Amino acid sequence: MRIESMHTSSSDTRTSQPAHTSPRPQPGGVSSAGIADPGRDPARGTLPFPRHRRQQLLGWLGQAGQRKLAASTVLITRVGGLGGPLAQSLALAGVGRIVFFHEGDLIEEDLHRMVLMDPDGIGQPRAPQARASLQRIAHPAACIQAFSTRITPEDAERWMPAVDLAIGAAPTYEERLLLGDTARKHGKPFVDAAMYDDEAQILCVHPADGPCLRCLVPEPPQWRADFPVLAAVSATIGNLAAYHSIRILAGAQPIPWGELIHMDMERMSLKKTRLTRSPACGTCAESATMNGRSR
Repeated sequence: MRIESMHTSSSDTRTSQPAHTSPRPQPGGVSSAGIADPGRDPARGTLPFPRHRRQQLLGWLGQAGQRKLAASTVLITRVGGLGGPLAQSLALAGVGRIVFFHEGDLIEEDLHRMVLMDPDGIGQPRAPQARASLQRIAHPAACIQAFSTRITPEDAERWMPAVDLAIGAAPTYEERLLLGDTARKHGKPFVDAAMYDDEAQILCVHPADGPCLRCLVPEPPQWRADFPVLAAVSATIGNLAAYHSIRILAGAQPIPWGELIHMDMERMSLKKTRLTRSPACGTCAESATMNGRSR
């Protein structure tokens, strides 16, 4: 399988402005839609609720890890067939703030895989529906912030300083490379997740060391919008990405930094490949220069 053919399972990725967009946050406050400024600290860091007692029995999590989850902010690009189950698991786990960008209106064929969408919401923007679903299952102190647009370089730069983890779950490499580049620039961990047909992959990118997504994919490959997708596959890789994201946020070890994890569901195989930093990667070179390093 070629890396160029791996895409996540959102659909209808139109480049035009959606019919509805959430207002941009205003500096130092909250917009009319209740979207907080990234510099504003919402009600986070609340002590773990009883609903999370069972997961706190995990040796690598415990109450200390749960408090870290509650105090964390995650930025996600797209919450469709892959990003939806991923965001769902993060909300259920007790992540304190989830911010996501997802453009477009809901169409009927989205419903076979987009678990956060409302069947009665066909023709309406996807982002508010996803936000409502996540807010309903998240703990009461959680903050879910949604934007009905495709993430832009300005968005990524604005939000990255305020987040603890960035996750690329978009169907296009343009969005995921943008998020990955910005995360490396700001020294933030990044998780990339993708799927195509019966295959899927994730990559955990260290905030400073090792290869980044652009080392693997220097330029966005040609993208096929109408690619085959089964919800069981997109949800599986989405939840695997959520699992590693939760471990990163909780400070657990080990993390498969720089290892491309590839799954073939049809053959029931999983392969890990350790990547190396590309000498030609501009993202890594820029990051090293900004931080006074030479690698």
